Amino acid sequence: MHKNSIGVNLLIFMNRFFNRPVHPFNLEDAAIKTFAEWEFEQSKRINSYYLPETDLLREIQNKTILDIGAGSGGKSTFYALNGAKKVIGIDTEKGFIKQAKAFAMSKNTRNIEFHVVNAENMSFKESSIDICVMNDVFEHLQNPEKVLKEAHRVLKGGGKIFINSPPYYHPYGAHLSDLIGIPYVHILFPEPVLINAYKKLGENTKSYEKRVNLRFGTVNEEEKITYINRMTVKRFEHIIKYENPFKPIHYKLMPLKEGGRFLLKTPLREFFTKMIVFVGEKN
Repeated sequence: MHKNSIGVNLLIFMNRFFNRPVHPFNLEDAAIKTFAEWEFEQSKRINSYYLPETDLLREIQNKTILDIGAGSGGKSTFYALNGAKKVIGIDTEKGFIKQAKAFAMSKNTRNIEFHVVNAENMSFKESSIDICVMNDVFEHLQNPEKVLKEAHRVLKGGGKIFINSPPYYHPYGAHLSDLIGIPYVHILFPEPVLINAYKKLGENTKSYEKRVNLRFGTVNEEEKITYINRMTVKRFEHIIKYENPFKPIHYKLMPLKEGGRFLLKTPLREFFTKMIVFVGEKN
């Protein structure tokens, strides 16, 4: 149940004047396409984050790929159908993994498997993976430093890790844009207001329980947005500098708009970064 307040009502009123970005939950509710189908289509854009410095699609050819945060399987299936020798997709959500298996089967994908696994403690053998990919995942990890160490352990020598992640102060960094279209809403309103407004906006959606259970959880007897870790550019750079077991191969920030690239060299960069991009290698 949501709780009404002046803040909640103000947010909902303001939200009427903003268009929401295209979101797979809404597409799925409208029976336009499934989450997995949306992921599969979006996967065609992933390589562009790393180009021209690194070609991800070339790197995965005939390699064993670990897709951390596989979601509904669209990304993993894309890698499997575009040259990977084998793809292992993992996620902590059982529902996602069930959907992922069904989607891969619908595409007749045979070189792929999915498991419900927490990336902080993986059962895969040491030095058994060629490439690890984390697409739009780093911002969700509860302990990203530990996941990096685990990824390093399972990768072979010379293996690479590919990370792309939108930072917390991205216009939709709160990951509530399926129902709230106000840019930077998480800066404008406190967390309890965000949670209750989101619940009120979503109470008549087909996937209400799925949306709420995925995004919110209880921490110290208080409801919080647990779906994200509030990963900023500053924190990411700290992790890469002090908690990163990989040799950095490439790192860059992508601007919200190409004409705003100069803003990435100012203190305002947190608010105008579209994507954090990192490629590392295991020595």
